[in-house]
Amino acid sequence: MLLSLFLIDAAAGLYLFLPLVGRRNAGVKFYRLILITSGVLALCSTIAVPRNLVVVVLTILVYVVLRYPKRLIYRLSASLLAIAYLVATVLTYHAAIRPPNLAWSIAGALASVALLGSVNLAMLLGHWYLVVRGMSIDPLKRLTHATLITTITKLLLVAIAVFSVPAVLRDIFFWMRAGWGLIIPLLLYPMVWGTVRIRSTMAATGILYVEVVAVVIGEVLGGWLGKLMHMPL
Repeated sequence: MLLSLFLIDAAAGLYLFLPLVGRRNAGVKFYRLILITSGVLALCSTIAVPRNLVVVVLTILVYVVLRYPKRLIYRLSASLLAIAYLVATVLTYHAAIRPPNLAWSIAGALASVALLGSVNLAMLLGHWYLVVRGMSIDPLKRLTHATLITTITKLLLVAIAVFSVPAVLRDIFFWMRAGWGLIIPLLLYPMVWGTVRIRSTMAATGILYVEVVAVVIGEVLGGWLGKLMHMPL
């Protein structure tokens, strides 16, 4: 269940943060790449959570109608997929972590989706600059700022949750989770932003690689600790 939770969170994050990139900036091929990646992640999550198959079906639909961006069928299917992702992540989080109430599940799910989505999408977009020369740097700037905002949001949520389960502070794995998944991304932000600001996308992508690894380790440990403590950690 925890693996399915991680997979659906990552898939949802990639898709939900696509508006920060913009189809006109990255092109339809980048959108197809993200849809394929998120669709595969969502499909793998159905091993433990079969209801997530709805997300996979909607992803296929959006992929097919992607060539008609101005038509109602695309706008409707894209909106339905976004809603389906939000519902799927919250329900999966609630089933896996089992916090005291649904509010904690919503907060925990959205924070994880935002952090995984912003960091992973920024890293993938960094690679895309090697494919599409001359693309505007603004999308990567927006995603870089998003990684900072989502990291701070996740840090605040974890801090609030710790007040409810202070015993977790005695667990060495909590400090590993905080160090890798929260502190390191904050420390890397100035370096990522510095390279993005001078349009050194290759250097930014390399740093984002490290940030992705740190966030993935942090979220995996956070999910495991959250299941033990029944709180978003």
